[in-house]
Amino acid sequence: MSQRQTGSKLKKAILKALGQATQPLSRGEISELLPNPPSPKTIQRRIQELCEDGVVESSGHLSGKKYALLSSTHLGSEALDSNSEADTQEKPGRREVFSKKSLTKLKYLETPSFARKKTSYNASLLEDYIPNKTQYISNQQRESMVKAGIRFDKELAAGTYAKNIIQRLLIDLSYNSSRLEGNTYSLLDTKLLLEQGVTSDDTLNEEAVMILNHKEAILFLVENALEIEVTSFVVRNLHQLLSQDLLGNPNACGKIRQIEVGISRTAYTPLNNSQQLEQYLTLTLRKAKKITDPFEQSFFLLMHLSYLQAFEDVNKRTARLTCNIPFIKKNLCPLSFIDVTKEDYINSLLYFYETGDTQPAADVFYSAYLSSCEKYDVVKQSLGKVDPYRIKYRKERKDALGEIIRGLVTGSDIEGSLEAYCERNQIEDRDKFISVAMTELNNIHSGAIIGLGVTEEMFNTWLEKQNKGVWNSFHQQAKQKKHNRRNEFRTPKNAIASRNAQKPEPRLQSRSFV
Repeated sequence: MSQRQTGSKLKKAILKALGQATQPLSRGEISELLPNPPSPKTIQRRIQELCEDGVVESSGHLSGKKYALLSSTHLGSEALDSNSEADTQEKPGRREVFSKKSLTKLKYLETPSFARKKTSYNASLLEDYIPNKTQYISNQQRESMVKAGIRFDKELAAGTYAKNIIQRLLIDLSYNSSRLEGNTYSLLDTKLLLEQGVTSDDTLNEEAVMILNHKEAILFLVENALEIEVTSFVVRNLHQLLSQDLLGNPNACGKIRQIEVGISRTAYTPLNNSQQLEQYLTLTLRKAKKITDPFEQSFFLLMHLSYLQAFEDVNKRTARLTCNIPFIKKNLCPLSFIDVTKEDYINSLLYFYETGDTQPAADVFYSAYLSSCEKYDVVKQSLGKVDPYRIKYRKERKDALGEIIRGLVTGSDIEGSLEAYCERNQIEDRDKFISVAMTELNNIHSGAIIGLGVTEEMFNTWLEKQNKGVWNSFHQQAKQKKHNRRNEFRTPKNAIASRNAQKPEPRLQSRSFV
């Protein structure tokens, strides 16, 4: 039996144990239910893979961590008992990450790292890259990502889309980026920490700090989307936010490293000259800033910031957030690394480190981006599409609002004026026209009167009359209520009881202050 088949059989046994349990199980409890349990590390690895596949969820933390099937997971007898080769295939609906060429190339990593050719930082990979000429992302990949990633059909202020989905983005990107670093927090634990500031075991440890740091860094990008650029200042500040309270040397946060570092599982040795590190970081960001295509720019940043290892630690996290700058600024769907397995992500990076070939990493990037787009498609729909009716009657609506303002029509007379306008101009679906027009009038201000055929002085005169009318109406209603309470206080008790008995059921009154 192959190693893959063995791993699949173990995962199936774990699922069966969880499916038969009436409550979440710890790793030790799962091990006791397995027929031939392997080492605890192997079990932990397979459980983590099941969590990443979205069929198992975890709760608790560290030694108190427990696992259960997701409520939406259905395991029939075939899934639990079958020993066929189908178990080794990708689960239905899951996107194939690597092309056949990439899979062939990645076999290079099957050779132990100590037996592979030793490599160091290859500056020519950066120096030979010509912005807008050199191409890491294929045309086919780019076309698919453009189609999936566009969120608005017109140009809006930078960061508009990210702000609309900020709560989901904070959770997804913080969770997945931390998960790729080996963080064991579940999606549910991450959500609880970010939304309520509490941990499952009421302790604040390194893993919790990692997630909270992600939140600060993401907010920094989104809230400053109009001003941020791909500069050393922004990247250093992102690193400082992501690494604060996590590095042994607090002064290393946001600073080019002065010490040597190594990377496990690879024959690659990063550059260890601080002056050259700063020089190549500057060159990386200068070239990135010149790239006009946001997808190419994002991937370039992800790869070269990870490869350079300019900081003592937290380099890949910094790269994952920096590569989102082009998407946030262009109002494209952000990259939250949903469905990216740690193994695929790390192997594609290591292959680039040692060979300079970006194809496997580009496959991971492409698959991850499409998964992120699918995740946020529901959000895109909830923002609403362009309403053809609003566009069709835009001119008429402005004419009608202009008439109201020039004629100093206020209060309850506004609706009658709009009714009359619809009658004269044969407007279709008058109720919709009037509701849209009145909504716009409720929110109108002096910065939105262009095209109405009114001056600022006309608008201010109308607004003053309108506000005065609203205040008088409110004042009269308050005065009437006070008068009614006074009369009720003076009425004999038996008369009040008799009157209350004749009162109809209370109804809610709606007022429209246009």
